[in-house]
Amino acid sequence: MRIPILTLMVLFMACPLRAEPDHFLRISGPPIAESIPLIAMAQTNPAWAQDCKVQFTPWHSPDMLRAMVAGEQVDAAIVTTATACTLRNKGVNCRIAVLHTSPLWIVSSETGPQTLNSLQGTLLFPFGPGEMPELLYKAALNKHPSKAATRHTGGALEAVNLLLAGQGNHALLSEPMASMAILRSQTMQARGAVPLTKSIDMRNAWQQAFPGHQLTSSCVAFFGSKADDRQLIHSFSAAYAPACQWIHDNPDKALKLARKTFPMLAKQMEQGVLGDLEVHILQGEKARSDALFYLARINDISPDAIGGAMPDDDLFEVSP
Repeated sequence: MRIPILTLMVLFMACPLRAEPDHFLRISGPPIAESIPLIAMAQTNPAWAQDCKVQFTPWHSPDMLRAMVAGEQVDAAIVTTATACTLRNKGVNCRIAVLHTSPLWIVSSETGPQTLNSLQGTLLFPFGPGEMPELLYKAALNKHPSKAATRHTGGALEAVNLLLAGQGNHALLSEPMASMAILRSQTMQARGAVPLTKSIDMRNAWQQAFPGHQLTSSCVAFFGSKADDRQLIHSFSAAYAPACQWIHDNPDKALKLARKTFPMLAKQMEQGVLGDLEVHILQGEKARSDALFYLARINDISPDAIGGAMPDDDLFEVSP
């Protein structure tokens, strides 16, 4: 049976077409849990409303990220809040859309309750003096003296290896490296490796030092012309929050996404060392206030770490 062309045209016009996203967003993130919702948002059939088409590219080192930002190869990325402030102070058009309360741990070879002021022995820091892990630790001490000696290493992996070899008592590690340290200690104990435990959650330590303020050390920042597109930023934020909830509610699907982009992160998810896959985000005026408070505490210790000056409120475009 042949259908007249005019009839086909009427049928075609009567069928509602799915609208294409209004924006295209190139976004990047490191191998951490906060990146998995971004990978999910880059899929063709997201389980939430999304006005922007997302392309996700992983970054594996700060130098790689800086090169992509300088080359205008990304429109947004997960970075530290201090990095976003530094980029803005150095003339990069940059605006923060979402703030994270990302997990950061003191991993120890000692059991029992620990506080920052009670730590003894040697505390290992990834990277050299004046880098962010040490600055955040000093800020959280809130001018109280530390009983622990400190030692700087060439990176998080070196810090973990020294801890496992008994050449340090504690290390300040972000996820997923903190969980990887615990996993390696469990698998290497038969060979004499030191058993490790997550002794201090730095998010809790920050709130104990500064009641009423959450640790906002990580964020999603937009760059270049996209940093001025407030509609895009709000559209992204509106989709990112339910995407974070989706990976928490669908761990098996989240694991499949991680396997394709971050195999080591996926392995840790499989072995359960990351616990619940929960991404904690902050938005609104309270998030802005906590971030400015955090940057002010880092600025008290090292202004260079945030680019030499405190930012104005325009650095933030955090949705209510």
